[in-house]
Amino acid sequence: MTMTPTAESPTLDLALKTLWGASRWPGLAESAPVSAHPGWADGLRRLDQLASVRGSGVLHGPHGVGKSTLLHRWSERLSPKQYRCLRLAHSSLMGSDLLRQLVRLGGKQPHYRRGDNVLLLAELWQEWAPAWPLVILEEAQDLNAAALEELRLLTCARADATPPFSLILCGDEDLLGRLDLGINRALVSRLGFCLHLNRWPPEALRDYLQQRLAEVGIHASPFEPAAETLLVQAANGIPRTLNALLQRAMEQAAQAGRRAVTSTDVQAALDALPWLARLRPML
Repeated sequence: MTMTPTAESPTLDLALKTLWGASRWPGLAESAPVSAHPGWADGLRRLDQLASVRGSGVLHGPHGVGKSTLLHRWSERLSPKQYRCLRLAHSSLMGSDLLRQLVRLGGKQPHYRRGDNVLLLAELWQEWAPAWPLVILEEAQDLNAAALEELRLLTCARADATPPFSLILCGDEDLLGRLDLGINRALVSRLGFCLHLNRWPPEALRDYLQQRLAEVGIHASPFEPAAETLLVQAANGIPRTLNALLQRAMEQAAQAGRRAVTSTDVQAALDALPWLARLRPML
């Protein structure tokens, strides 16, 4: 069945340009990062140290705080002559599937048998030498016991007890509890690094908001002071949450034809995203 397109999106896009002179909606997912987490400088330094000593470790923190962005920025600046990365975000893979996917990411054709894929990975590390392999697994809190054990076995594959690659497990605040289970003790013993990415402080989140607006050509914030305070408080230190509330609040103001974004607009944005209800500030 063919659906008749609505005029809602073009109307909102037009309002965005006429009311605020913006080139597009701020805070879109595909937007380039415009601000750095206050802890990123230390995080990049510690990740560099991990790679330089060929260690393995953990990066954890709340969803939407910027862990993936930090890893992306860090891996982009690594010298390809010194380091090669395999980065996997699909953490629901079982042990054998995980091996096959790593082989595929390395540019080789995976086999069905586990042992063949272990050999292919060993060959890959040799081909990359002298570049050091880095294996980054995101959403690691969802890895099952078989996948974690497979990773442990890979890290101790060399007879001289030297790890063949560095492993970075990235996950949310449940990751440490997952690793604390007795079944993962052997893997944890091989990890020598733990970095926690905290929620953004309010002043940093305010700077992030202003830069998100400036990124699309809005240099004078349309948010009333009380509305901006509510927006920052409701985001609870998470830039991903702020992006979503920013868009919904500005849509509310655009529909009303107002340049000023009010606390009522931010509250309407919260109502439109009911899963954020528990993050509402106490006023």
